[in-house]
Amino acid sequence: MDSNRGPADPKSSVRAVTPARRSARTRWTPPLFALGALIVLGGAPHVPELARRAAPPRVLIVGGGPDLRNNQVAIESNVRYVGALLPPDAPRITLFADGNPSNSTVLYDETPPVLPAGERVFNLLMRADDSSGAVGRYRRPKLGAKLDGASKKPEIEKAFTQLASEGGDPRRPVLLYFTGHGSRNPNDLENNLYDLWGAREGLTVRDLSKQIARLPEETPVAIVMVQCFSGAFGNLIFENGDPQGQPISRDFAGFFATVKERVAAGCTSAVNEEEYHDFTSYFFAALTGRDRVGRRVTGADYNGDGRVGMDEAYCYTLIHDNSIDVPVCTSDVFLRRFVPLRDADLFQTPYASVLTWATPAQRAALEQLSTTLNKHGDDRLETSYAQMAREMNAPNWRGPFREASQRFNALRRDGRGSLVARFPDLQRPGGDAYRQARTDAIAQLEREATAGKWKALLDANDAVDRSDQDGEAQEIAASRNLRFVRLGKSVIIAHWLKEHGTPDIRARYARLILAEGRTPLPPFGESGRSQPGDTPDGTALRRSPVAPHNAGSCCTWDRSPLPSRPWD
Repeated sequence: MDSNRGPADPKSSVRAVTPARRSARTRWTPPLFALGALIVLGGAPHVPELARRAAPPRVLIVGGGPDLRNNQVAIESNVRYVGALLPPDAPRITLFADGNPSNSTVLYDETPPVLPAGERVFNLLMRADDSSGAVGRYRRPKLGAKLDGASKKPEIEKAFTQLASEGGDPRRPVLLYFTGHGSRNPNDLENNLYDLWGAREGLTVRDLSKQIARLPEETPVAIVMVQCFSGAFGNLIFENGDPQGQPISRDFAGFFATVKERVAAGCTSAVNEEEYHDFTSYFFAALTGRDRVGRRVTGADYNGDGRVGMDEAYCYTLIHDNSIDVPVCTSDVFLRRFVPLRDADLFQTPYASVLTWATPAQRAALEQLSTTLNKHGDDRLETSYAQMAREMNAPNWRGPFREASQRFNALRRDGRGSLVARFPDLQRPGGDAYRQARTDAIAQLEREATAGKWKALLDANDAVDRSDQDGEAQEIAASRNLRFVRLGKSVIIAHWLKEHGTPDIRARYARLILAEGRTPLPPFGESGRSQPGDTPDGTALRRSPVAPHNAGSCCTWDRSPLPSRPWD
């Protein structure tokens, strides 16, 4: 969020007026936005019968990590979940990992029973990680017998060739969904990358923009991307993916798990899907009314029209996503390009005025985030903005974790040295001598742990876990505050644009809001789909009875210093 030059007093330029009413959606919005395309192109604005006959979207799903170690089971779960939500007759292309369903490419955690104290101490001393004994394993993808290819650039290009060359109505919409890992572009954060299987270089914003441009101009496109640093792909709303380019004319809307400077949640190898907390889980659950394990989800129809649009699912996610995600949508990116208000000024806008300018979904998100964050008063956006700056400059949750880790590491180092001195064959893993030494060491550690010798080490490890969890909880709270600040800014600058923007930019923004308000999928139950949470053969996925810690985080919560302004 740049401190761009603009009116010095937002109270004079951002006046409290009744916002224009948004165009109502039809009671039955067609899959994606086929009817919306007719509206934009001059067709009938409200034809439920036509909507019911509209063809489902064409769908491209791309998922997988860049390699085996980073192809976690949660990514596979995302691919399966979104695929299960599609109407059966929706043409789809699924690209996943290496593209071979016979290869064991999916990483998952195998959690053993509770370990005896001796084995727990041994793991702490010799493995330098947690003491649970969880073991990473690989299995074949549970995505059905057929995949259409690998998550590689040639296959993605081939998929777009197919989407661009298919016959039929060019106004039939396209839904793009990307799940996996993302990387910062060290030279340009506006051109970040989606990581591809086995590739040193990923798919950049500009790369994907070129592929989308190959589709017929009449083809509406919606995109959802949930990888780290995915907010940069909001620049797809501009020509060539260039943030300084002109807005594209295509009917387009995009939703992204987090801002361009931050990691996202969701790339875990834990198998308990009931405890996944990430953008995919909340956004698609709100949109379709079913979560990834088949439970019903309600409460996202904020305007009461009987359907949940993507804008409503987005605001539902802002409220409920219990993770470090700070989601972004294309209208956020568009507004920040064309509205020149300075942050220090605009955040002085009274909260009551902001509520009057917000849509029903935005108003619900602002109010519920206020309640969750315990924010009060007409200056709550200004105080939240100040809090955000403090937390970014001096995050107070890092110190306790660092101190707990230092104490544990010192105890572990001393204990490991003592153990190896008594059992020197532990230094040579893999042979019979090592296996015997391990058995003898665990037996000795069990006796010593029973006598209380290793209590300080075990307590120190528990302290690291507690401080880790406390730190993650605080970072999630800080992320919610970021969502609140960003949403408040979006509402304020959208109102300024309506009051002061040029006619062409106001018109393009209105089309963008219309596109974001449509739905790519009908509510679950209105077509014959398999139940979310089932494998392609209809059997339920195995779920662990207890969720591992950090089940929803991207590897772990981000302990690296936050970028200076990760909230633009």
